[in-house]
Amino acid sequence: MPITVAFRTLGCRLNQCETAQMEESLTVRGLSTIPWEQRADVRVLNTCTVTGKTDRACRNEIRRVKRADPACRLIVTGCYAQVAPERIAEIAGVDLVLGNLDKAELPDHVDRLLSSAPSGPEATPGSAAPLDAAPGSAALLKATPRRAALQVTDYDNETAFRSDFVTHFSGYTRAFLKVQNGCDARCSYCVIPIARGRSRSMPLADVLHQVRMLEKKGFREVVLTGIHLGCWGKDTGDGTLADLLRSLATDTQMPHFRLSSTEPLEVDDRVLAVMSTYGDRFAEHFHLPLQSGSDSVLRRMSRPYDTLQYAERARAVRSAFPDAAIGADVIVGFPGESEAEFQESMHLVESLPLTYLHVFPYSDRPGTRASTAPDKVPPSTISERSARLRQLAEAKDAAFQARFAGRELRTLLLKQKSADDMIVGLTGNYLEVQVPGDASLMNRFARVVPLERRPDGRWLGSLVDVDSP
Repeated sequence: MPITVAFRTLGCRLNQCETAQMEESLTVRGLSTIPWEQRADVRVLNTCTVTGKTDRACRNEIRRVKRADPACRLIVTGCYAQVAPERIAEIAGVDLVLGNLDKAELPDHVDRLLSSAPSGPEATPGSAAPLDAAPGSAALLKATPRRAALQVTDYDNETAFRSDFVTHFSGYTRAFLKVQNGCDARCSYCVIPIARGRSRSMPLADVLHQVRMLEKKGFREVVLTGIHLGCWGKDTGDGTLADLLRSLATDTQMPHFRLSSTEPLEVDDRVLAVMSTYGDRFAEHFHLPLQSGSDSVLRRMSRPYDTLQYAERARAVRSAFPDAAIGADVIVGFPGESEAEFQESMHLVESLPLTYLHVFPYSDRPGTRASTAPDKVPPSTISERSARLRQLAEAKDAAFQARFAGRELRTLLLKQKSADDMIVGLTGNYLEVQVPGDASLMNRFARVVPLERRPDGRWLGSLVDVDSP
């Protein structure tokens, strides 16, 4: 029987894309990838480290899965593995900690791991045979009893984008395409430059080749992802984000593209013009990180804009796309944030055409400038302010979605059904709508009418018509 490998992804769409790449690399080697819920010979946990809460979630998941499947060999990779490998290695049951760069050689690491001493109840928890250093490795610590092996390469000499192509995304109708990685910004609270290195772009020719591969596999939407998506092309000479979008619209047949999170000033008038020109080819969905609505806090964060600039971009998006979903990230309780500064954030969010928020209570990230800043905001204050901001966000989201009751919306019907056997669809402006239908409708565009919004946020709707397969 083939070796079985199960994957779990925590965090962003970039992680989802990289998990798909790892799955494909193992399938080529003859290993079988299976759902996380099943028992597996090897488990790979792809982690996130955007907040202290996500770090805790990663540690809890490691402990939970080893209780549920103690005989598995456990590999922990991703951003948390990159920035805190020693801490992960100390958790009983981990066999290998693999850095972000090193995950590209996952098949070799799995082979070595399976040829080493067994894991599970019959072995020392968390022990593994020492691994040979891969070429170019900057850090390799041999395993010792009750301690995982580490293979974590740093980013000091990493200047080129590695175009690892992928043709499948298990369980997804939509494909997630990583066209950019890393970040050259140095926001004072952010650990991602440590976890991902400097900004690197997939060359335009490779982007087009990858999209055409996904077309042939039957995907109907590609979500363009990156750590700093708006920096695409600056290191390759291929142009700007607007040039990339124009090339995708004119040189491929992919029906639909969606932008992931993009810095506000980089959604410029050229980007909006290209998206407007090609109409239904681009989702009316924008995520513009705000982080704070106070200019003084933005300066302490080292963000590259002020509130007037942010407001101008958000309103420009709304003017170009009246029905667009416009989301934002906001950090609550940044060091030194006063009640007056928090109120500035509340007032700005209320005044802007934002439709949803991701609210992040501030947590220190070791290695960042903000972690050593004075005047930390008490956790109770952060919690109370976060609740107030989420209440405002919920009201804005409800008002936005209510506009679409009874209106026909172009919707991609996904490869999944809800618990009551209805097909789930996703509109261009990010409304989830459930409609009656059988499996023949999956992965097709349709016109649907949202009728009633359920408590879980999804709409119940009716199906008007469906595009040809």
